[in-house]
Amino acid sequence: MQGLKTIAIVSLASATMAACANLDQDAPTVSSTPDTTQTPNVASTPVEPAFFVDWTQEPIDSRWYVSNHNTNRGQWESDWRNKNVVALPNGLNLRMTAKSPTAGEWPWAAGEIQYRQRLGFGEYQMIVRAAEGSGLHSGFFTYTGPYYNTEHNEIDVSFVGKSPYEVQLNAFAGDLEAGVMKYPLDFDTTKNFALYSFIWAPDRITWYVNGEFAHEITDENFAIPQTPSILFANVYQARNKNWVGEPDFQDGATASYRCMSYRPLGDTTTRTCADAYDSYVAEE
Repeated sequence: MQGLKTIAIVSLASATMAACANLDQDAPTVSSTPDTTQTPNVASTPVEPAFFVDWTQEPIDSRWYVSNHNTNRGQWESDWRNKNVVALPNGLNLRMTAKSPTAGEWPWAAGEIQYRQRLGFGEYQMIVRAAEGSGLHSGFFTYTGPYYNTEHNEIDVSFVGKSPYEVQLNAFAGDLEAGVMKYPLDFDTTKNFALYSFIWAPDRITWYVNGEFAHEITDENFAIPQTPSILFANVYQARNKNWVGEPDFQDGATASYRCMSYRPLGDTTTRTCADAYDSYVAEE
């Protein structure tokens, strides 16, 4: 992955900060496992088309499923509503909105999209500004599990509301968890757009922030996921307050995505979010 120059709004985390990044092996499990009771059917075999989406120019099309259902179990304290997923004119906005709950519903609605095709080894990139407020999770991840007749596999890039100066990186393979890597940043993820990415290979997963190395796990110490998975992006109120903090956020809190891209390993020609870095990460 190419290096990227520093620009005014986003300064790269320093080498000193990278050296002291915390691999929190004692943190509670924070899997972004989706509520698959309402997940759409997807291709049962991997279909790995590269894609590049400019959310400031493109509407949501048939490649994406927008979640729209209640969550009565799991790690969420919000339901999903498709009205909270809005693309154009300034990006893909995933919002939190208050609602009057009926029996069995949460008082908050969240936003989530899912890529309909399974994706496998390759380079995943997003330019995102996380939602602001304690109690919220936002980010993107790959996931597959029992609902798809596979073991639980997952690769995470997460932002938690109580810690806006870090990004959390993690992976799961079956019953194993790599361990939450809390990577410190010298900018506020809720105020600035930045490029977050990972390269998923058969023997390793490597994460980057603004083109700078952040973290890596290899098959020497972890069972790297091998099963093609579904790509998710979402924002929601989480049940685990030790993880995300006590709820303290505004109606309309939004995670904004300006770019998403994926290309399989070996593809060096498909456009990625890194190629458009300067035009997407810009002062507002």
